[in-house]
Amino acid sequence: MVVYYENSNGEKLNLMRSPYHVVEADWYDADWEETTSGYEKTIAVDIFGKQSEFVENMERLYRIIAVDSENGVCGRLYVNGAYLRCMAMKSKKSGWKGYVYSEAEITLLAPELEWIQETKKSFYPQEEKTSIEGLDFEFDFEFDFAENKRGVEQWNVDHITSSDFKMIIFGPCINPRILINGYPYEVTATLEKQEYMVIDSIEQTVTKYMSNGTAANLFNERGFDHSVFERIPPGLLTVNWPGDFGFDMVLLLKRREAKW
Repeated sequence: MVVYYENSNGEKLNLMRSPYHVVEADWYDADWEETTSGYEKTIAVDIFGKQSEFVENMERLYRIIAVDSENGVCGRLYVNGAYLRCMAMKSKKSGWKGYVYSEAEITLLAPELEWIQETKKSFYPQEEKTSIEGLDFEFDFEFDFAENKRGVEQWNVDHITSSDFKMIIFGPCINPRILINGYPYEVTATLEKQEYMVIDSIEQTVTKYMSNGTAANLFNERGFDHSVFERIPPGLLTVNWPGDFGFDMVLLLKRREAKW
């Protein structure tokens, strides 16, 4: 099991490697009751070491978790690859044995009970048209029985609910349009080479990033007949696009308890 806390500065505290070891936690407890006050999660951690090391270990524990609490921002608690946005609210010490051992009970507050597993798939430009499987023959006819298409792929998303996403579209392309199970995600814009665009369903933003490092807001250039922020369904997805550009899809698979 891989468990660690990463604060907003990118500092990580491995909670399953000496001198820290989680002995009890409630991250496998789920709760579907909605609340505006947040959700508490509690973990009990053993901390130990020789006298001089023990002091350093306790100080490191404090420094890493205190950064977010003092600044009122969320870090991330990772369990088996999924993360929960949270910050420490309490840190209670017990089982004190001089300067060689202590147990810390850390209470974390999460604004949403959402364990997020990010999964990504890249869709590359398809310059060559491909024939539908099963219609080609070993010898040639004067005409082709196969329907030629490009920009067609499938993706099986193993999840139970629709997911928020980030769609990163790479230039060059004009007015990129992507169909997912027939639903269109479209932006009326031009991307030059080395430019890209990000559609973020959580932040509800459409942003173009140019080669000189500047960014442009394309919110008003998004498709209006169909929302470009429509969440992606689970199961087998059929993805269609012109094939003359590439893009990445990052899905945020959310669940109420950490993944087993």
